Amino acid sequence: MMSKSVHLTGTVDAFRQALEDRLKRAGATIMEDPNAADISVSLGDGSSADIAIVPSESQYCEADLVVRIHDLLVPEGAELWGSQAIHEWADWIIGGAEGEPNSDKQRHWVHVRDATDALAILILSEKETSGNIDLCGRRSWSRESIIAEISLLWERFTDAVQHTHTVSSLTGSNSPVSPSEAEVARPDLGPLHNALLRAGGDGWRPLVPMRVSLMEVLAHRGEGSA
Repeated sequence: MMSKSVHLTGTVDAFRQALEDRLKRAGATIMEDPNAADISVSLGDGSSADIAIVPSESQYCEADLVVRIHDLLVPEGAELWGSQAIHEWADWIIGGAEGEPNSDKQRHWVHVRDATDALAILILSEKETSGNIDLCGRRSWSRESIIAEISLLWERFTDAVQHTHTVSSLTGSNSPVSPSEAEVARPDLGPLHNALLRAGGDGWRPLVPMRVSLMEVLAHRGEGSA
């Protein structure tokens, strides 16, 4: 990646802050004046810039490169960028799991760190990419598997806080949360993978495990309810 000056526009939320931080760590300079920047990047519905990063449902944007993000998992929460189902399930479990959890379709969750790593490569690459690219996780995850994992993690956390761990609570299921057995239709990740290869990256290889993602979600929801 080369050093560039970047102008960012769009709603300031946890996703934009994460992208800005990632660009800075990669050597980019964030510019307030779009005319002084090497490249302009807009975030959000109706975006217009050199590169537009938009939610999956976005219908309109003008840019040389449009990156459409599906099922973004931001532990702090970022309502514009994906379903809030995981956060709602975490609140449901923290609150005692009464009634029924909210329903949701299977999703291809992608952690914000993996997303911003890929976006930084595309934005700062010397080789320009154009067209439309979809970005999401590689596997689909059902409501049942996610809720089961959140429940396990929350039980272990409360046992640790209350000093109520038992042998069984510590030696229970240690395997990572399982993806859905029946994969649902996924956006085509080929253009993203190839664009990252052309830009000098290793292709699309998201690294953050789902278990780590859910632990971070619980940590942030717990802070909010403390």
